[in-house]
Amino acid sequence: MRAMNPTLVACAALAFAALGAGCATPRSSSAAYEQALSQWQGAPEDTLRARWGTPVAEEQIGHGKWLTYVVNNGVAPAPTMSLSIGGFGFGGGGRTSVGGGVGVTTPVGQAAPVTCTTRFLVENGKVSTWTFDGPGCGAAT
Repeated sequence: MRAMNPTLVACAALAFAALGAGCATPRSSSAAYEQALSQWQGAPEDTLRARWGTPVAEEQIGHGKWLTYVVNNGVAPAPTMSLSIGGFGFGGGGRTSVGGGVGVTTPVGQAAPVTCTTRFLVENGKVSTWTFDGPGCGAAT
């Protein structure tokens, strides 16, 4: 039996790792956060405030009020740009080669806060629904 090419094995492993990483999508994180928030359905406003604290905004509407909470979950690193130069070869008989290279990475933007804005609609003193938006929304709350 012929031995497998190590480069081919490494490429296949990298491809499978990339496919596996694709399973943790923002959609699945969003669904997990939605599920975590479902515990608040029908909860008294006092219980919500005791757990979430003072809302950053409170908006009265005809049949209730919206309580808005903004959670800061850290900072996303600044985007970067990489530049590399390298790779050359020479030799006799096509079997000898020498390679080299150098690379530089530099930030090209600013770090951005990772926040999640969650709004609860309270009607008749109880949570009736909610909305959320932002890259920081996850199942942690």
